[in-house]
Amino acid sequence: MKDKTQEKIFSRKYINLLCRIVFTLILIDLSIAGLSNTLTHQLQAPVLKYPYVDPTFWIMHLLRIPEFISSNFYFAWGLDISLFASCIGVLLFPQKKLLITLFIVSYFFYYIIFNSFSTHHNHFQIPVLIVPIAFLFSGKAFTFSWEGLRYFCLFTYSGAFFWKLFRLSWLNPEQGILIVKKNLTPYLYFNPGSLLSNIYNWLLRNPLCLEIMFLTGFAIEGAFIVGFFTKKFDKYLLVLSLILPIGFWFFADVPFFAQVILSLTLLHINPKYLRGENNN
Repeated sequence: MKDKTQEKIFSRKYINLLCRIVFTLILIDLSIAGLSNTLTHQLQAPVLKYPYVDPTFWIMHLLRIPEFISSNFYFAWGLDISLFASCIGVLLFPQKKLLITLFIVSYFFYYIIFNSFSTHHNHFQIPVLIVPIAFLFSGKAFTFSWEGLRYFCLFTYSGAFFWKLFRLSWLNPEQGILIVKKNLTPYLYFNPGSLLSNIYNWLLRNPLCLEIMFLTGFAIEGAFIVGFFTKKFDKYLLVLSLILPIGFWFFADVPFFAQVILSLTLLHINPKYLRGENNN
């Protein structure tokens, strides 16, 4: 009984530790959104929307929930305050499922609003939307959900690999330079004299370097396929999953910082360290 009790305590401490790490990253992501003027109250009551073909978005807009929140000063501020308050609350009390639920519901509304009125359904917010759900569970249920998130992390990268593979974009000798031209043109136009612009201009004059970078990223994404068959290489995949978002930002100006949250599922901590035991 004593061993089972200790294991149960360890399990709760382990979940709390992961929860605090995840919500720390989420708080950073929310702060970046605030600095980027993309929180609900900063959208200035937008009117153009893009629900695309997602039935969830259509239902929300038929109910006029996104329009009502984003156009109302108090509700827009209330949603943003709820996001930050619940996130900080979870950091202080990670075992409080009510706070986690409040954050999930608040972020769901923000997710619909942001993606609808930005007229583009962004993938980089998905980890913030789904990872907190795992912390509503304990014991085996948490382990099962956390393992599911690990496979989702593997899917996001390996799926990107297969997308490029079957579309044959990896065979296009100009794919690298085309990505930079499409995504970095606004930055180059508005920041012509910056150090980063000088680097991009040099790369544009040397397209072979861009093609090598593209193919390297393509190969790294393909490496995540091995994770479906074994966890032996998870520590290496963890490193690669931290490098890829930097590459996405540099290569295509895509802010995949939140993807790092999913990378935590590739992290394996020795239970002895969490229980304060040595590893002898």
